[in-house]
Amino acid sequence: MMTEKQKEFEKNLIERGAKDLPALQDAFEYARALEDHEHTGEIRKYASRFVKNGGDAQGLELYRKALLFDAQLSFDCFLRYVECRRDPSQQFYAPRRHYLLPIVQAYQAAYDGKLKLLTISLPKRAGKSQTGINYVNWLSGKHPDRSTLMEGTGDDLVKSFYTGCLEYLQEDSPYAYYDVFPECRLVQTNADTKIINLNEKSRFPTVMCRSIDARQVGLSEATNVLYMDDCVEGREEAKNRERLDAKWEVISGDIMGRAIECPMIFTGTRYSLYDPIGRIQEYARKMGWAWKAIEIPALDPVTDESNYEYYNPKLERWVFTTGYFREQRELLSAEQFESEFQQQPFEAKGLLFPEKSLNRYFALPPDRDPDAVVAICDTAERGADSTAMGIFKIYGEDVFLDDVVFDNSAPEITKPQCAKKIVEHGAGMAVFESNNAGEYFARDVEALVKEYGGKCSIRTKRTISNKQTRIEYASDGILKHFYFKDASTYQRNSQYALFLRELTTYTRSGKVPHDDAPDMLSLAENEFRNLNGNRAEVVKRVW
Repeated sequence: MMTEKQKEFEKNLIERGAKDLPALQDAFEYARALEDHEHTGEIRKYASRFVKNGGDAQGLELYRKALLFDAQLSFDCFLRYVECRRDPSQQFYAPRRHYLLPIVQAYQAAYDGKLKLLTISLPKRAGKSQTGINYVNWLSGKHPDRSTLMEGTGDDLVKSFYTGCLEYLQEDSPYAYYDVFPECRLVQTNADTKIINLNEKSRFPTVMCRSIDARQVGLSEATNVLYMDDCVEGREEAKNRERLDAKWEVISGDIMGRAIECPMIFTGTRYSLYDPIGRIQEYARKMGWAWKAIEIPALDPVTDESNYEYYNPKLERWVFTTGYFREQRELLSAEQFESEFQQQPFEAKGLLFPEKSLNRYFALPPDRDPDAVVAICDTAERGADSTAMGIFKIYGEDVFLDDVVFDNSAPEITKPQCAKKIVEHGAGMAVFESNNAGEYFARDVEALVKEYGGKCSIRTKRTISNKQTRIEYASDGILKHFYFKDASTYQRNSQYALFLRELTTYTRSGKVPHDDAPDMLSLAENEFRNLNGNRAEVVKRVW
């Protein structure tokens, strides 16, 4: 550790170096001798000024030395240094650094142990995959004895991971990789299994690139990073909820288990609320992980200007301009542009009950009893549907959802659950939708309520209106008058939580496999609106 005297001496050298290149060179040599990385950023800043002002070769050499000195510790410095020998027209990072820097800094935070999960969503061809490949190479040089698992959809994408990594690691590479990691050597590659080993061969290689659908057991492990890129093939797959569910089952049930005490990086286009990025974000919230999401739209939502414009020296023109993205917006459907360019899942703009729009409460009104306690139940129509029953406590026009049954188990499981909730909360009335087997379900629940010692007026009600129309029509009343528990007051994996998740991801298009939660609420809203409409009110005589 530097003493105060040493720090003062170095500070004086750097201040002199702002105007005197030899003094700045002395400051760098002093910092390098003491292995002090704290002030090398200032040294690079002043060295670059010398280069810009006079094109001084010594200033450029000092700048590169300072980059190299920090490249093993700083991902940003690594990216800048590793391309220093390449012609500007062939460089990837330098022209894009102004918009990639927040992503690079997030990668650094993941390496520093500040993040367990990082998700990144950018428009296509903006550089997210290449930045991810470079991050894997940086980690491989720092810890060649550890393993990185790179996963994606399809052989072509996985092959691009492999060739992208190898481009930097070949002995004759134009990149200055081995300047940064001189003790590393490429000892094994295999284009068939897509593995790369540095320094020594290992059962779990330094880098392994595999397709999500490939066999994982006994072959793969991640101790450096688990990197997932473009897990969804495209919009067609994104619109198929069953395929997304199956893909998430593979990722959560097998691939994520390969990450051994290391960060996970998920990158890709935000096609759907149910895509793997959306799922892992929700899982991170439930588990209380330290995580970060970076989702940068092509056009700024406020200014409508490009977030990605840069000068491409190879093409000798500006690319990803505001005009280009606005033209894409005119060519594509709104749904496609919003997902592929703005990083807005295609369902997002059609959400009928956005989470932020729900009224929340921490506790029921303490100063009075509810005017009524009512249970509303929508029974399961198909095997995969859920029985959804809410316990509503009514205070004037305000309706508090105090408890739910939300379970796709067989009726012999859900009937006792419903009966117990009715008795537990003392519901005086219960309404069951009588479509299909609902009437028989209500009859059995009524018998169980009596068996449990409760009293409740239970009736059935047949609905004939279109379900989507009914939900849409009821939505305004639900958002205005219904109150839902604050997220801090219930368990994250509880039936109440699952109920709200289905509610807050329901879209106006109705293109979701299950709509039991909003359907039950629409039944409740219709029932309570009729109750309020028939309420007697005492008024002063007018004569």
